[in-house]
Amino acid sequence: MRVLFVYPDFYVHKHGDGRIRYEPAGWYNEGLASLSATLKQRGHETALLHLLCPPAKEQFQAQLRRQRPDLVAFSLRSEVFRIGAICAQWAKELGYPTIAGGCHPTLAPEESLSAPGLDILCRGEGEVALAELCDRLEAGRDPCDIPSLWFKRGDQIIANPVGEVVQDLDALPIPDYSLFDLPGLTSGQTYTALASFTRGCPYNCTYCCNQTLRSIYPNRSRWLRTRSPENAIACLQALKAAYPQMRYLRVNDDIFHWSEEWLEEFAHLYKAQFTMPLAVHHRPNLFTERMAQLLREIGCYQIYFGVESGNEYIRNAVLRRRMSNEEIERAFALAHQAGMITTAYNMVGLPYETMERALDTIKLNARIGAERILNPIYCPYPHTDLYDLAVKAGFCPANVGYEEEVVCSMPGYEADRVRFVSANFKAFVGAYRAAYRLPRALGQRAERLLDRLFLWPRLPHRLLTRLAYARQRAAVRSKSLLRRTMPGLYIFLRGLAFGRHA
Repeated sequence: MRVLFVYPDFYVHKHGDGRIRYEPAGWYNEGLASLSATLKQRGHETALLHLLCPPAKEQFQAQLRRQRPDLVAFSLRSEVFRIGAICAQWAKELGYPTIAGGCHPTLAPEESLSAPGLDILCRGEGEVALAELCDRLEAGRDPCDIPSLWFKRGDQIIANPVGEVVQDLDALPIPDYSLFDLPGLTSGQTYTALASFTRGCPYNCTYCCNQTLRSIYPNRSRWLRTRSPENAIACLQALKAAYPQMRYLRVNDDIFHWSEEWLEEFAHLYKAQFTMPLAVHHRPNLFTERMAQLLREIGCYQIYFGVESGNEYIRNAVLRRRMSNEEIERAFALAHQAGMITTAYNMVGLPYETMERALDTIKLNARIGAERILNPIYCPYPHTDLYDLAVKAGFCPANVGYEEEVVCSMPGYEADRVRFVSANFKAFVGAYRAAYRLPRALGQRAERLLDRLFLWPRLPHRLLTRLAYARQRAAVRSKSLLRRTMPGLYIFLRGLAFGRHA
């Protein structure tokens, strides 16, 4: 069988005047590469239609006619589900059977399969289910009892229970990196490749889909899994063969790695075969001095930490992050001592957040000294604990409009205030950092003045937000243009700003 993967890979934003803007993403997807490898191992053919913006109907259908697939498989996030469902309807008009997988179909299966263009839905990991589906369809056998798959039959839905997770990741084939045009991806513009070696997460943060995803499996106790260090190196060897131009590596696992022993083994193997600088993600309360040393030994130049909120009530009682401000500050200090650039992930507009609690996040970011700060506005994933809490409290509607910039609105902390905090977050972090560098008495006075300014109700929030957004859009366009047209200069300037390997 020939399977065509359709991957809508763009961001959806709504302007203040109601216009919707689409921004290309252009990222590698490990899940699709793994599905492709599994299908090829079983003798099937695969191809990818990587959509960086919503396609016109004629363009999309022309692509399908050229590919002539036996099955059209959509990978859909919540943000792009509506557009993906429209594309599925266009595929159905040409007579192609369709299947959808990914986060949104897994979290909201009834809503997803109600889309007229979708015939089949996959809940959870799809390697075993999709391979079995293709085998049966090719052999002319009934597929309707395959675990993890839901089927639409007229007005009826056949909802099979979810199958077990793949416990041994080494048993999976090496991901099919050739499915993607790796040099043409956004990461490829800076000669960077992405890879993943783990699945699952040991934590239950309320905003994350991890807990809901884990709960659907019969063997959920085996949710946290990792490739062996040897198999991870084999993946990197295959990645290097598929993308010989790569100079940098970014490991996209949520926590790389939670085991010091695993990291010791991996570091020994990596140093023997690779010299690529790499960037990783980690969790502040798990990060140790030994981990920092090991990562630096293998050339880790950048590390991403989730801060999410600087207010301990929001972070621990609402988000269930289970970490203190002191643990966060210590993790950033360890990374800086090891010579790594740090990036702090934050969220703005969280349920039960206020202007005062948002200010706590700004101040914590000023203290930790992260070189890069990310502070998107919170958007709830369907049927996560925080989504349920926000809906029950009346902070957001049950049917979330994912193109909306601000979804949650709290009394006294409405959309205009949330936009203001997000747009001016980095500017206030910079101002507080400057205050903290002053002599103590003068710094305390400057901090109080900044507090009053930030919380002043008569501040022209809308005007300041518009000005900040205009500056940000200009900066993003300039950065994107430079990265696309002069990647060598972009890498050089990035290195000057953040460090030699950045």
